[in-house]
Amino acid sequence: MTQPRIQFFFRSSCSTCADARRFLRAKKFEVTERDFFKEPFTANELSKLIGDRPIAEFISTRANAYPATGWDKKSPTKKQAISEMIKEPTLLRRPILVIGKRFIIGWSRKEYSKLST
Repeated sequence: MTQPRIQFFFRSSCSTCADARRFLRAKKFEVTERDFFKEPFTANELSKLIGDRPIAEFISTRANAYPATGWDKKSPTKKQAISEMIKEPTLLRRPILVIGKRFIIGWSRKEYSKLST
């Protein structure tokens, strides 16, 4: 059986992303990787990636830039969030793993373990 293609969006200096990458490599998944800090998303790419999913799932509330956004008091529109994420990519939660129509946002050994081997 052929393994599904996995897209993995990450930041190379992120320890959580490193843990997720190690897991994927140990399982020998075929993965297309993109460090979106070295190869930034365009607004159009990020909009397509997020699709119809709730924007809140993609916001990193742990980012140093998060408090300045005011998003804890008033949620941004998708367009506002994408605009800010393009300017400040730390606001985009990571890593993002896409396999078909399935998304795993953030590192979860439990969720990654559910991927077919």
